[in-house]
Amino acid sequence: MSPLRHHLQAFLRVEPGRPAYGAGLRAALAVGGPMAVAALLHLPAATWVGLAALFVALVDRGGPYRDRALTMGAMTLLGAGVGLVAALHLPAWAAVIVTLLWVTACGFARSYGDTPGLLGVVLANYFVVSLALPARDVADALLRSGLFLVGGAWAMFLALMLWPLVPYRPARLAIARCFDALADHAEEVGRWPLEGGPPAAAGVLPVVAPWQARMRQLIEQARTVLASTRMGRAGESGRGEHLLVLVEGVDSMMVTLIALTEMLEVAPAEPRYHPLRAEVRRALAALAADLRRVTLALEKGTAVDPQPVWDAERVKRALEALETAGEVPEPVRAGYQYVYALLDRLRDYAHATVEVAARLEGSAPVPDALALPVRRAEPAPRQALLEPLRENLNVRSVIFRHALRLGVAAALATALVWALGLNHGYWVIITVTVVLQPYAGLTFQRSLQRIAGTLLGAALAAGLVALVREPAIILLAIVVLFAVAMSVQPLSLSAFQVLLTPALVLLAELQSGDWELAGVRIINTLLGGLIALTVTRLLWPSPEHLRLPEQVAFALRADRDYLKSVAAAHSDAEPAVREARRKMGLALLAAEASFQRLLGEWRGPARDLEPLMALLVYARRFTSAVTTLAASRADPASPRELSEVVRFAGGVLDELATAMEQQRRPAPMPATAPAGGVDALSRAHVERLVRQLTVLHSAAERVPPLRLKEGVRSGPASPPAAAGPR
Repeated sequence: MSPLRHHLQAFLRVEPGRPAYGAGLRAALAVGGPMAVAALLHLPAATWVGLAALFVALVDRGGPYRDRALTMGAMTLLGAGVGLVAALHLPAWAAVIVTLLWVTACGFARSYGDTPGLLGVVLANYFVVSLALPARDVADALLRSGLFLVGGAWAMFLALMLWPLVPYRPARLAIARCFDALADHAEEVGRWPLEGGPPAAAGVLPVVAPWQARMRQLIEQARTVLASTRMGRAGESGRGEHLLVLVEGVDSMMVTLIALTEMLEVAPAEPRYHPLRAEVRRALAALAADLRRVTLALEKGTAVDPQPVWDAERVKRALEALETAGEVPEPVRAGYQYVYALLDRLRDYAHATVEVAARLEGSAPVPDALALPVRRAEPAPRQALLEPLRENLNVRSVIFRHALRLGVAAALATALVWALGLNHGYWVIITVTVVLQPYAGLTFQRSLQRIAGTLLGAALAAGLVALVREPAIILLAIVVLFAVAMSVQPLSLSAFQVLLTPALVLLAELQSGDWELAGVRIINTLLGGLIALTVTRLLWPSPEHLRLPEQVAFALRADRDYLKSVAAAHSDAEPAVREARRKMGLALLAAEASFQRLLGEWRGPARDLEPLMALLVYARRFTSAVTTLAASRADPASPRELSEVVRFAGGVLDELATAMEQQRRPAPMPATAPAGGVDALSRAHVERLVRQLTVLHSAAERVPPLRLKEGVRSGPASPPAAAGPR
């Protein structure tokens, strides 16, 4: 796939989910209310209240009320302080220096995560606006800061106080998404043809990040939201405990469903096994129905009947009937017996989660005895306030290089705006700060989104102005555009940009009386995008092909550690196994995200990327094989002694990781593979593990050295430098 096609697909992509209608309504009220007051009462200064409300609304990413309040409050207070720069009336050289220092500092906010990073970008943008629109005097600047406080308070009131506060609702919705995704997969597997396996064309690689990756992301998000919500509620044993059990329960169910999916994919599917597989499909449909019941209880507070509605006994009877009708090979019998055991375990887990969900709305405590392995979460150790900054204050850090690049680019844009005397020149600088990302591929993608969105949005604004210039109608259009833009932001950044551009252009035209600003916006956006792309290319370039081998090696070693923890455990529910599985999942997510960024930078032949994609796919398939083995550890028939398997697979994974780091061909696999356990099922588990490892090794042998220069392959490369904390 060409980089341009990849970016076009990203521009047109719509994320799954529903529009954020509440955010859109709040944005309309936050911006439209003050604007209407300013128009009706002829108070031009009141427009700063609406602008402040817009800036504060932009940093509201949803989630726990406490986190939202802290983020919006910080933006309100810091924005009021930043607004005082409007009183400085700096000369051009001083404006360039101050912009360099402030924007660089804002870039370092990424050290604390995505939301602080967004806060830094918005603060940088407001600084640029304040610098470009100086106040008449200190009193005027103080008035503007005071109005910013009013606007921020107004936005916080709308977001946090106007609707009833339900402290645990964000956590409930996050956990509901986990159960919904789990139900989707159960239904998908239940629709597999009786002939066996997913209905995919033979030889076609699955997507790089299948449902396991999405589940890991959703579970981590749910844990983060729940932990933040429960902060400061130490000792409470009510709704928070119920939700903790549910989020840990969905993790256990995901593991069991992975094992079940793996077994169904390889189990024989001749016509004589169709009645048995039909019963498995029926059980999966019932499982999905139970999961949907939990989702409904979490989202709507609907009462749930805790009584079980299905079991796996029909699968067992179908297997017995098959054995009675004729001879069933021992490996097949053992495999389908394991399928029954996994379904029976899923039924117990589903019944336990439904029972907990049924107690959500009442005061009944969590049952003492649950057929569900639950790990009581320990509070995360507090990190020193300055620790993330210290970790990133080195030239190897992606964030360090990005912050410097951002500050230099903004300073260059400021100098260019002052030198050319551009009308609304701060749009150039804002484009630079919004477009510039830590990674080159993302910067190009964001540039495409902003430029294309600006072209379409400016055309929309120009068309509207050509039809009507009545201030009341223009103001109504601005409010509607803001509302729709904020509603679709979670689904499509491109659509958000297309709708936000005309709102901002019309707002500027309404304030200035200049009805020809659409073209100015386009020119300034093109200039800002060009500066961002040039700076990304010239200043401390950090191509993804230098980071990807390190990320893949880290994921392979996480796979090795996961296998070791499984071999040392008696159950997949042990804390060490769960933590190793979590670390492995996060490592694979990081490697897959790095590969996606590489797609936006790659200039070589597309065929060179296929082995790398196959490597990531089969790394996850190997992980699924380990998870299937882990799910069997509670069975007494499971092989207890796995030292040979660990030694064999661990050595191969270590060699693959080292070969990726050094960008060389891995050494051949050992000639002798471990035999497995004494029974058929144990042998099948080990054989599948070795088979997946062999395929993984074969993919690694085909991975070429990654080089972007001139789009061609080169010889062996030296190990890449560490990228530092990300």
